[in-house]
Amino acid sequence: MILGGLGHFGVQWAKAMGAEVVALSSSDRKRDDAKELGCDDYVVTSDPEQIKPHLGTFTHILCTHISEDFDWKMYFDLIDTDGYFIMVALPEKALSGIPAMTLACRQIALVGSLIGSPRMIEDMLQFAAKHNVKPWLNKYPMKDCNEAIEAFRAGKPRYRIILEN
Repeated sequence: MILGGLGHFGVQWAKAMGAEVVALSSSDRKRDDAKELGCDDYVVTSDPEQIKPHLGTFTHILCTHISEDFDWKMYFDLIDTDGYFIMVALPEKALSGIPAMTLACRQIALVGSLIGSPRMIEDMLQFAAKHNVKPWLNKYPMKDCNEAIEAFRAGKPRYRIILEN
């Protein structure tokens, strides 16, 4: 699970469904947030020693961000045979560098999701209410919208910015 605007929801949903959740991040910056959200473990993906114990152990990865230099192989190596790589990130450019042989040999399903049907959305909202799945918000008065934009650009929000009148 990659922590961020969508990832912090994913952690809460997965925990509410009884899953063991491991946060994946390129740095230690969000470790405390991951623990507070309920993650069972935290892996800094830029540290090969932290990656090693998790190789081939994940049944699912929920991907909420794809950079231009995304390391598909590293993420796919974390997934067990017959596992799922679920993309809810929508990159601006076409996907490239996907190791087709790894997908085929390990039978990893690469799937995407944008939004569900109205019925699915209703079910999701009921589940969220029942299991206390809530966004982490940073609220700004509308008069401070420029400050909110600067905070967003600097990567400061945890994890949603709301402008209020």
